[in-house]
Amino acid sequence: MRHILLSQPNFRIGQGSFEGYWLPYSVGCLWAYAQQHDWVKSQFTVRDIVFRRHDIDAYVRDLESVDVAFFSLYMWNRNYTHHLAQAVRAKYPHCVIVYGGPEVPNPVPPGWLEQHPWIDTVVLNEGELPFVDILHTVAEGGTVQSEYQGSRMDDLDVPSPYTTGVFDAIVEANPHVQFNATLETNRGCPFSCTFCDWGSLTYSKIKQFPLHKVMAELDWIAENRMEYITIADANFGVLYKRDMQITDRLIELQQNTGYPTVVNATWYKNSSEQVLEIVKKFAKSGFNRGMTLSMQSMDHTVLEAIKRKNMEISNLKQIFDQCNRQDIKSYTELILGLPHETYDTWCDGLCSVIEAGQHGAIETWLCQILINAELNTPQQKEEHGISTVTVYDYVTANLDSDGISETIELINATKYMNTDQMVESWTYGWMIINFHCFGWSQVYTRLINQRGVSYRELYDLLFDHLRKDTGVVGNAYRQARATIDQYLRTGKGASAGHMIQYQAQSDFHLHRADVVAFVDSVFTGEYLDLTDSQLIDLQRYQHAFTTDPHATYPYSLHLTHNWPDVLLGKDIVQTNSGEYTVDCLEHNVSVPEYTMRLYARRRQGWGKSIITKTNLNYTHDNAEAYNISTINR
Repeated sequence: MRHILLSQPNFRIGQGSFEGYWLPYSVGCLWAYAQQHDWVKSQFTVRDIVFRRHDIDAYVRDLESVDVAFFSLYMWNRNYTHHLAQAVRAKYPHCVIVYGGPEVPNPVPPGWLEQHPWIDTVVLNEGELPFVDILHTVAEGGTVQSEYQGSRMDDLDVPSPYTTGVFDAIVEANPHVQFNATLETNRGCPFSCTFCDWGSLTYSKIKQFPLHKVMAELDWIAENRMEYITIADANFGVLYKRDMQITDRLIELQQNTGYPTVVNATWYKNSSEQVLEIVKKFAKSGFNRGMTLSMQSMDHTVLEAIKRKNMEISNLKQIFDQCNRQDIKSYTELILGLPHETYDTWCDGLCSVIEAGQHGAIETWLCQILINAELNTPQQKEEHGISTVTVYDYVTANLDSDGISETIELINATKYMNTDQMVESWTYGWMIINFHCFGWSQVYTRLINQRGVSYRELYDLLFDHLRKDTGVVGNAYRQARATIDQYLRTGKGASAGHMIQYQAQSDFHLHRADVVAFVDSVFTGEYLDLTDSQLIDLQRYQHAFTTDPHATYPYSLHLTHNWPDVLLGKDIVQTNSGEYTVDCLEHNVSVPEYTMRLYARRRQGWGKSIITKTNLNYTHDNAEAYNISTINR
């Protein structure tokens, strides 16, 4: 009997005593497929399935003989895999070392295998058929090829790693681990975005797994109490009727068993009414934060350059309106560093997203160079003058302590934007997220915008005041800019795209009065033609949008004017029905702890409204007003 090692270590989620890992789906599929053959079952057995990062020396020391080792490479395990594979090779020189996965360059460049001499062969594209071919060669005592090109399977009615018991042993052996599941309902992506490797690696035509297989996997996932599911489809919702059936089954299982609790999906980019119906069901069931709008850029020239033709900018306002009417949370993503993006198009893009109606979650990302993306080709790099910086992968940065750093390549300059301009652009995004999305300036800017002043003008004004301020907000700005500058030039320091927002918000909540006074001084002058009583009332409404660490929650807020309706474009009127309840996400926690929870939940969309109308029965007619007049944490 020959022994197989299957390795797909995933990053740990959770801190402290909590351990959560995704089951190693890719290598599980290989073994489930191979076991269809009696000769495989009679000659091979799995020695171990690596699903997490071990201490390599200790792990390999206790590892019994291995004849074939398959390693699935992802950005979060690439460097670790190199170390593990070399250690396995050193102990068992006869072992056949096989690499596959999205971090294997396709095609393999000249000299790459020579640079990694411990690798015997690589598998490109779909791995099931090459996996069996390699096992057959080993069983016959032959020599494996240096490269196997996996052909695309037309028939995806294949065994599941879940229902065939591939994962049963590791689940039973690790009762303290919260395992999570990957669900693959189809393969293929019809789009060819240059920054992405999905289309290039999975071809263009979508091929479906049988629905009965998907449903059986969902049953297994629920029975085994998997809390988190990641749907690995490139465009969930594109097969509307089928994907709606899958959605209904997920909801049914949650209601009957309590599992899953969270379902993450990459949505079909043409966000039609049909896709929104699926998203609405997800949101109502609490699976995720709602509709993700992966715009990437708001400039037509940029979108054309990256072959992003699957999302119409002109539809954005309509989508936000639909989300608001149906109480669906929305989340917008933009990527900095794409070809043809400039400082002005970037800032215009951020402000146009707000103009279209996104006042909640905007997430900005630095463009990552993926190994198999078109943007990584010499032609693209030369055409667009792309330079990169190597950074520590934030996903695994603080979660594993094995001393092996995972790294990624981020664009830090192009021919359209030098590094100085990239730093300035990223800092502008930092301002938008911290002030508009977290609520510190949102009421003022929305109201002034209704009076004909563009968001770009308003936030350029705020940006200028940030540069000049010598107090709390000015210091936060300078600290953020310095962090971003260091990150983009050297790759050192905190992840500028994520925790940097948390750092500023913690300071803001600790020094709330200073931040409130700063924002008031910027926006309550010439732009707002209000009476003294109106201005005081408006300030109270704006101030309630953010948490007061010294307040006792919940508390009542009385407004003498109809500011929620004004934000919808209605005239200012005095009213006696303006009683609101203001609540806080968490009670009896420190400001830093609260801020961390606020940041995490804002990104996940699991928060609740902190400003709600008191003693009001909402109907369909005023549902839109209610949704827009709340701030979601």
